[in-house]
Amino acid sequence: MKMKRTTVVWIFRAGAGVCVIASVLYFMGLIPLPVCAALLIVAFPITVLSLFFCWMAGVSGGDIPFIGY
Repeated sequence: MKMKRTTVVWIFRAGAGVCVIASVLYFMGLIPLPVCAALLIVAFPITVLSLFFCWMAGVSGGDIPFIGY
């Protein structure tokens, strides 16, 4: 799948935003721990993978990101 760097940056920002918002809402007591954990379990891997893809993706046009082993 070819991705542009700007697309990956938006995915990273969305995932990081969900992580931060879920954490803040939990610490403010507005959501219970299981809800916060569920949001973090889904959003954190997306955030980390998109950060790696952002580092590896090209700026011009689509690129196939390679994270490495």
